[in-house]
Amino acid sequence: MTYHFPPEIGGIQTRMANYLACLSKDGIRTNVFVVRPAGRFKGHGVSSPNLRVVRLDGGLSNLPRDFVLLLSTLARQRVDVVHVFTGASTALGMMALFAGRSFHLAAAMSVFGKEDFALPSRFARVLLSTSISLSTVVLTNSEATAKLLPPKARKKARILLGGAQASTEDRAGTAMGNGKSVLFVGRLVKRKGVADLIDAMALVRSQIPVANLTIVGDGSERKSLEEKVAKLGLGGAVAFKGTLRGKDLQDEYERCSVFTLPSKEVAEDSASEGLGLALIEAAMHAKPLVGTLHGGIPELVYDGRNGLLVPPGDPAALAKALINILSNVDLARSMGEEALRMARTRFSWERATDVLLESYA
Repeated sequence: MTYHFPPEIGGIQTRMANYLACLSKDGIRTNVFVVRPAGRFKGHGVSSPNLRVVRLDGGLSNLPRDFVLLLSTLARQRVDVVHVFTGASTALGMMALFAGRSFHLAAAMSVFGKEDFALPSRFARVLLSTSISLSTVVLTNSEATAKLLPPKARKKARILLGGAQASTEDRAGTAMGNGKSVLFVGRLVKRKGVADLIDAMALVRSQIPVANLTIVGDGSERKSLEEKVAKLGLGGAVAFKGTLRGKDLQDEYERCSVFTLPSKEVAEDSASEGLGLALIEAAMHAKPLVGTLHGGIPELVYDGRNGLLVPPGDPAALAKALINILSNVDLARSMGEEALRMARTRFSWERATDVLLESYA
């Protein structure tokens, strides 16, 4: 059961699409209950012979009908696992886990970051606590997220790091891409630190005038970020590409010289960077990584080996790290090769799906 599903764009949606593809390939049948009002359910773009997608309306008024749909599936089919992928702090999510335990099934739930625990009401906090108690396993996307669990629940935690599509080409030695290009991929919201990145690029350009920045993604901050670029006179050096998928996105990873994810905590946003799948995607293209000491990013960026880590919210430190890599071809290449080794060793969707199945057991 999930509140986040393709065609929406995001790390959770990417995880679901790839897990489901791997499960289907292994002949495992999956019922996905997507909680989404009818007006927002325009199809999902995820299909396989072993997949059934059912829309649930959500909301307390629809709770009885939604719960009956869940129960009827458990009663009619030989179900092994109930997994609340998102929504463990909702009444429907808690009841789905309760139903799973009532049928003596494995009951899994997932959490993805600080936002899953920063709940607005006592009722939601009680629901989350009950869901954790009902679960046989709690899946987290990083050790940083696992540490947010109540101490008694951490023994149930299993780390499910996710993955990225491995390239069929030999990427070793391609780290510098074309020229001196920095790439960011993600939602354009304050906590992603793109404003800091633009400030950093002004400093980078003072040392490396040909350096440029490509921003892939969209979001509420795009207009203000475009205005910032114009104010700093970086219009010719910063390109906003919007949301990209498939080959268009892979081409951007291939073209860049260094990838950065400068996420940070923001007071008005409860979310955190639980892991950062874009870092893994860049690593699959043998790119050096620059990240911040925030959330699960240090679990992917090994400072001095496959990239550099800087304090969050520090454009000067970010600029220094980018200049260090962009001005040193040998360093960029060695870091990119190490990033590729890390990605191939630790991250593939097939391996992640194996871990998912192991956790159910």
